[in-house]
Amino acid sequence: MDLNAETKLDFLVLKQAIRDCGSKDIDISSKALSYFISDDFKKLAKRNHIDANMVRGAVGSLNAYPLLSRKKLANDMAKEIDTVWIKKVS
Repeated sequence: MDLNAETKLDFLVLKQAIRDCGSKDIDISSKALSYFISDDFKKLAKRNHIDANMVRGAVGSLNAYPLLSRKKLANDMAKEIDTVWIKKVS
């Protein structure tokens, strides 16, 4: 797998984890939030020069919103990954 494909895959994982944080299924959203404090996330962030603390703060703040707002904000964040990061590695 070339670097761009690996990087793109990392961003797709990140994007899905963010979307899962907005899930109405508490088990899915809890597991997604746990991902952002995992070693796997730390490695992904380091590998892709992402500020892990900033991402953790952003997804952590989603829980303060009601479900519909949280879901919309999570989807907006995921779209931003497409706009900013994935297009850079294509």
